[in-house]
Amino acid sequence: MSPSSSTGSSEEGGLRPRGQPGAAFPPPPQTRAAIRAWDRRAIEEFGIPGILLMENAGGGAARAVEEISLDAPLPGPFHIVCGPGQNGGDGFVVARHLHNRGHDVRIVVAGRAHHAAGSDAGVNLEIVRRMRIPLSFPDAPAGGEAFSGSTVVDALFGTGLSRPLEPPFLDWVRAINASGARVIAIDVPSGLDADTGQILGAAIEAHSTLTFAAAKVGFFHGSGPRSTGKVRVIDIGLPREIWAPL
Repeated sequence: MSPSSSTGSSEEGGLRPRGQPGAAFPPPPQTRAAIRAWDRRAIEEFGIPGILLMENAGGGAARAVEEISLDAPLPGPFHIVCGPGQNGGDGFVVARHLHNRGHDVRIVVAGRAHHAAGSDAGVNLEIVRRMRIPLSFPDAPAGGEAFSGSTVVDALFGTGLSRPLEPPFLDWVRAINASGARVIAIDVPSGLDADTGQILGAAIEAHSTLTFAAAKVGFFHGSGPRSTGKVRVIDIGLPREIWAPL
């Protein structure tokens, strides 16, 4: 099944190409620099811990996955494919919430991605480890057939990716695309430049993208519409004073 290209709408009122100060959620599309600035302000000016933003992001994404499944049942199991950095941490939170809701969840830490102990992602990795959710650390994908007939949650890379993918992560993206699995991207389809919509070597072709705080401008340019599928914006609890100042 090929992904939908209808990035202009979502199940929760749609994405607006423009917004006004004080407008209702979601804000208009943003660049990666703007999203980073929003996160930094939330943490430094408002005192919101980064791990709480990660919890809100992953929990909101897990709820959205279930809502998508109500419209068109998603095949199990859920393979949560996590990469390095914060996007991988978001994936651990998604996995935990789906597991708690009774879904068959399997976490794949692709390329043996490292998450430092005590970091936001590292804390969430340790939680899912203690919960004994099935967890593997393969260096390279066994092949697309490993995901065939299932649902893949892409948590490899988010907004920060700005250079072409290289092995082993390039191989993971290609294997997921070749699998025929239903694919849901977390924040940004891995391999898509969030600012330009350019494909950085290869990019996930998602059926749905659950993006955080605001859509990214690259979703509407270049290969963005083909890579993202249907887009839903997840509220991660950023203070309104940041994204809709009076």
